[in-house]
Amino acid sequence: MRTQSHRPLLHVGSTGSRVQKVEERLESLGYLKKGAADDRFDAGTAKAVVNYKRDHGWTGQPQGVVGERMARSLKHTDAAPTANTPTANTSAATTAGGKGKTPSTLKGATYNVERDRNPQQVQKWLGDFAKKNKLDFVQVQEINGYHKALEKIPGYHLVTFPKAKDHGESGILVKDSLLAKHAASIQGEGGGWTTVRGGHAPPRAAVAVQLAGWLKVVSAHQPPSVDWKNGHPVGPENRVKTYASLSEKLLAFAKRQIKNNPDQALLIGGDWNEPASTRGKWSPNWIAQQAGMTTHGGAKTHGNASIDWEMSHGCRVSNIKAGPTGGSDHNIVTFSVSRPKGKR
Repeated sequence: MRTQSHRPLLHVGSTGSRVQKVEERLESLGYLKKGAADDRFDAGTAKAVVNYKRDHGWTGQPQGVVGERMARSLKHTDAAPTANTPTANTSAATTAGGKGKTPSTLKGATYNVERDRNPQQVQKWLGDFAKKNKLDFVQVQEINGYHKALEKIPGYHLVTFPKAKDHGESGILVKDSLLAKHAASIQGEGGGWTTVRGGHAPPRAAVAVQLAGWLKVVSAHQPPSVDWKNGHPVGPENRVKTYASLSEKLLAFAKRQIKNNPDQALLIGGDWNEPASTRGKWSPNWIAQQAGMTTHGGAKTHGNASIDWEMSHGCRVSNIKAGPTGGSDHNIVTFSVSRPKGKR
């Protein structure tokens, strides 16, 4: 009978090539500072492991040890977005300004596709809009059920995580010629909530990916029906818990990214179901303030609301405009992201 071999756990005090590989992956994903991979499993490595586990769905109190499940997760996350998603183009980033040059300005958008639409119509409209407006990336939400259609948009590939608890609710559509790597899923908890139709909505997960070597982009989608009064969130208990959980995870991710990758800009955006002016613990504005990020909102979407917007650090966001709905109940919001002069 064939027996399965199990490698020993890696923990504080472990050394060697296995530790080196784990640290290199953690470093590439922003959990360790650059240059910290030294083949010695110390307290810093253990902390990075705990943070990674919390972001990727480990429940309870994750331990700072690396077993087979952790090793598989790291390999999967670092190597490609998901087994069901095309691998991001790893060739040198190119733009119309010249082959081989890293673009200093990227044109992006955020768009809630909305459920229960014809996938082929979504594919054609979004593909045509992205091409016409020369978009480099689109933060997309409510895309569960549209993955195959979005993957077929000419000139773009979809980064999403169907194996996350929300089954790939959010994602990022990236131009094929643009360097895209180190995709990660930021998994919220909170238990999910009961929908208006009586079904169960799972906790949200945000998607992060590095573009052009200098910009980390995150696509987020927070639960609806949560509001803030006197600085406190109000609404159905499970929705509030789920909203709070993803807010905590996004804040932790932002703080690590800004601390460990000072030369890299950060952009977090999507459908927040709250305007940029909302204040109070776990609100989007709270994330931005705690992380030292700047909010960019004001474009009217979803009727007369302003709930689809961005927050940034280390870059300039400009030319924010609300476009058409394309059949959704949200307007697509376009913008430009520029790298500050002097940054390499």
